[in-house]
Amino acid sequence: MNEDSKLSEVMSTLTYLIKGPNILDVGTGFGTGITVLLKDKNHKVTSIDPEAWSFDSIEREFSKEISEDRLILKTSRAENMPFQDNYFNSSLALFSMHHLKDPELGIKEMERVTSGNIVIAEWDKDSAGKFNPHTEEHLSGIKKHIMDYAERNSYESSDYGVWYLVWKSKN
Repeated sequence: MNEDSKLSEVMSTLTYLIKGPNILDVGTGFGTGITVLLKDKNHKVTSIDPEAWSFDSIEREFSKEISEDRLILKTSRAENMPFQDNYFNSSLALFSMHHLKDPELGIKEMERVTSGNIVIAEWDKDSAGKFNPHTEEHLSGIKKHIMDYAERNSYESSDYGVWYLVWKSKN
């Protein structure tokens, strides 16, 4: 089981959807999204997570970017973010929606704080036990919630086997 083994493929697939200098990363995790997003020297990334367990290692790894104000780490729940409306140009949730009690509320908050593209990559049921420790049942339920919301709100989607992508541009 290794989520990281798929993440470079995922990020290379969706990076073109991330537009603008001010980017929100929903679910800091191990910092995989941060690593790719900060390769663009014009990006300023704010990464949120309700549990700051990874912040120490990320602060060490990205101390230069933090000192340059290109990376901000913030303890926050995706369902209730402390940002103004349309504060970010793009937002990305990279395999974090399955951790939310209410993924729809998390997506609505991403929409509220984002002026441009909202991008969500999430594990599909076939990834269970291979790339993550979650059950097929749990991941299927999350996908149903996300896809129902996406269809009602004009999101585009693509299926990549063990993961899927939904996105929308507000511009």
